[in-house]
Amino acid sequence: MSGSHLFAQEEIYDSPIRIMDTLERNPDSKKGKEKPDKIDVTDDAKTALEKKKEMLNRLRIGGNFGLQFGSYTYINLSPTVGFMAVKKRLEVGAGPIFIYQRFRYTNFTSYNFFVYGADVYTRGFLYKGLYLEARYDAVNKPSYYNLDKRLWVHHLLLGAGYAVEVGKVGVFNISLMYNVLDNQESIYQGTFSDKFPLILNMGFGFGVGGN
Repeated sequence: MSGSHLFAQEEIYDSPIRIMDTLERNPDSKKGKEKPDKIDVTDDAKTALEKKKEMLNRLRIGGNFGLQFGSYTYINLSPTVGFMAVKKRLEVGAGPIFIYQRFRYTNFTSYNFFVYGADVYTRGFLYKGLYLEARYDAVNKPSYYNLDKRLWVHHLLLGAGYAVEVGKVGVFNISLMYNVLDNQESIYQGTFSDKFPLILNMGFGFGVGGN
């Protein structure tokens, strides 16, 4: 009889342990359920901000602008927007062309007209500020031989140049370009000779992002 009593005690003692063990391991129980970790969005927000700044740093706002007054008036307002497709290596861009010209003759007569069109360019940087450039311009203008007739003239300029940094965000560009599609209606006359279409071109640009 004493042996039966000891067996009963052992059975009562073991059962609660197994029940408690089951409750602790049950994922559906309140005691065993853990609260999910809080999501930290700080790193994601920082990464998004850095990506936005990087995109702005690659933008380049600039263009070609010229002024001349007197018997011959020349106003060139041709802004461009560029993008560094390959950081510090390849820039591509485009923009409109607006040119106003006025000729005043000695007999007090004058003639004025507008030239308008579009410009597409690419620059490949070789070493520091040294670059190769290709530029395509299509403009609508009066014919030099019939001022009452307007026509489209196409230009393909190839050359090289150098970009000089001005401050932290500014760049001054100077380049020598050869007009491959030179013809008598071209708006680009040779800078050094009317017989050779080599053009000295100057412009500027600055980065939007501050770098």
